[in-house]
Amino acid sequence: MSVKQLLSAATGHIPFPLAELPAALARRGRPDSTMRWLLRPIPRALLQNIGAEASITHASLDACPPGQARHHLRSLLVDAGILPLRDEHTERLGTWVDELVATLPPHHAAVIGPYANWKVLRTVRRRTRRRRTSIGVAGSARERIRAAVRLLRHLDHDGGGIGVLTQDVLDRWTNGNRSRSSDIAPFIRWLNISGVTEGLRVEVQKAADPSEINPEELHSTLIRELISGQTTADLATRVAGLLILLYGARTESVHRLTTADISTAEGRTYLAIAKDPLELPSPVAQLIEQLADIAERSARAQTRAGQAGYLFASPRRSHEPVHPTTLGRKLTQAGIHPQIARNSAMLTLASDLPAAVVATQMGLTAQTTTRWAQRSQRDSIEYLVARASARDGGP
Repeated sequence: MSVKQLLSAATGHIPFPLAELPAALARRGRPDSTMRWLLRPIPRALLQNIGAEASITHASLDACPPGQARHHLRSLLVDAGILPLRDEHTERLGTWVDELVATLPPHHAAVIGPYANWKVLRTVRRRTRRRRTSIGVAGSARERIRAAVRLLRHLDHDGGGIGVLTQDVLDRWTNGNRSRSSDIAPFIRWLNISGVTEGLRVEVQKAADPSEINPEELHSTLIRELISGQTTADLATRVAGLLILLYGARTESVHRLTTADISTAEGRTYLAIAKDPLELPSPVAQLIEQLADIAERSARAQTRAGQAGYLFASPRRSHEPVHPTTLGRKLTQAGIHPQIARNSAMLTLASDLPAAVVATQMGLTAQTTTRWAQRSQRDSIEYLVARASARDGGP
């Protein structure tokens, strides 16, 4: 059954708003991939459902069964101009909240619904006034809500519900786990403010110092290989690796960079990984300019607004950046472990530059860069002590 047949199955004709969808499907991606997708039961059902509608909106699409097929169809409809562009990760989070709350028992929904909508989602929406919501921000929001659900289920299992949540019960549930404590802390603060509980607090342990870093020689070798091309990695992976090895950039920040983040002045090339552009060394600038040229010439790499091209475009979805997990996997295959490489780069930057400068350039908080500077200083002292000990015949 063709796309036209699926869309017209309910009424005998394709609704006017969806007239451009068959052509959009034909243009997007590889024809064989499109046909495999269409042959799956869920996409077929989705196309038949929207074909039965006189009009299609984001809200009507949200009424379809959740899943990747719905996300994929939405991107098709946006590309075809049938649906308007929106802050996808924020709005998808809102739909996820509604669907999650609908699955909860009433006494949990009465607590999770207000918390998720009035606290978590409102905070994310407020943030969108400054920048679009990233995958990482939306993922963190989901984890905070999931943590609240898990706590309520634990309290039910103990037989008393939220009414028996005391400091002792809370401490035993968090059990010193930093991740669990960090995720549940906003919920506990919200419960206190809402009057559901009183005086509860969550102690979040300080982040541990990075346990793994690259040896200095290995770090330098990786940089040289990526610049010279003495690696099997493709150009995009080489550039991403250099941004992490040189500047301690996160894959979450790297994956969404576009040609609009690159600027030139007086023969110098700059890249805005965070707010303020960084001047790139000439070898790195040459590579990123090659990558930008590829992005500008690729229709699939263009952002949906059409004003720039993604430097690290998704290999599967048009007009979207590669997923940070996928980028991280490619880096690992090239011998670059993102977190270890970032640890090494941050220690180097913190030892060479003031914490305030690193914070501004990389979009980090002053507290974060100060901790890196302190760690770098400790490492330097330990190194000097070790050298003195060796010189004096110590162990």
